[in-house]
Amino acid sequence: MRRNSSHRANAALARSPVFHVLGAFLLASWIAALPAGAGFPVERMDDRGTTVRLKSEPRRVVSLAPSLTEVVFLLGQEGKLVGVTRYCNYPLQAKALPKVGGIADPDIERIVAAAPDLVLCTTDGNPKEKVRALEEMGIPCFAVAPQDLSGIYAAIERVGALLGSGDKAHRETGALRARSARASRKTADPVPSVLFAVSTSPVIAAGGGTFMDELLRLAGGKNAASSFSGRYPRLSVEDLLAARPDLIFVAAMEGVEKFSPEVTRWKEVPAFRDGEVFSLDGDLVTRPGPRMVEALEGVSRALDVWRERHRPAAAGKGRGDR
Repeated sequence: MRRNSSHRANAALARSPVFHVLGAFLLASWIAALPAGAGFPVERMDDRGTTVRLKSEPRRVVSLAPSLTEVVFLLGQEGKLVGVTRYCNYPLQAKALPKVGGIADPDIERIVAAAPDLVLCTTDGNPKEKVRALEEMGIPCFAVAPQDLSGIYAAIERVGALLGSGDKAHRETGALRARSARASRKTADPVPSVLFAVSTSPVIAAGGGTFMDELLRLAGGKNAASSFSGRYPRLSVEDLLAARPDLIFVAAMEGVEKFSPEVTRWKEVPAFRDGEVFSLDGDLVTRPGPRMVEALEGVSRALDVWRERHRPAAAGKGRGDR
């Protein structure tokens, strides 16, 4: 008789609204207590159009590009890195990580020996056949190829999702977008003509459609090489004389330091005549990673200084013309 009474009491409790509220509360508490990796499986499409699906949060990651290594550090996931390229030198801790070759010559054996459960790579730097070989061995490879700042933000957020740091990635890209907006110059006067040299001998400039072209436009400048064909046109002295840049930035890397006297002697080029030639950290302005926003800030500051020096002359010329 007592058993039947207990059964009826339990049945009544199960029908009670209080029971359902309590159950929902316990379920929500259980979900909140789950580890971050509980958001898996997750899948994202990379810039090859390949969908990469991870059943669980990756614990061992190999990065085949300095920009991607910087993204992993930005997300606070550097503890997962078990291999990087010999060019991964930022932040400083990246230098001490195990090396798996270069960007164009990654060592497949070293990568496999590192036993990664995710390889981050690029479509325009890492050899397709080596990436394919890794995938054939069952190693997931996620490839990116950002072409502008928006592409960088998207790459950070997708990598963040794969690493189990989606919220962190969203916060970081929000901060980068805000900094980019502050560094942009939608209305700038005067507008300098700027050459961005990635090589000084021979002279090779960043043309239209490059990251450096975007930096110049956002900072309120005009790309002096935009009228030449190709993304990275090789310029003759005659081309420099025709372009007549007001200011020249040099993406300083090993072997890319100074123009030869045979080039700088042409004072018909305003930048050479006025000494408006400046070096910028080559890694900063060429890597499609989070520090590209820092590059924009540097370019904007330099153009602001140039405008301050030339604004009085421009204003005076305007008054004289009237």
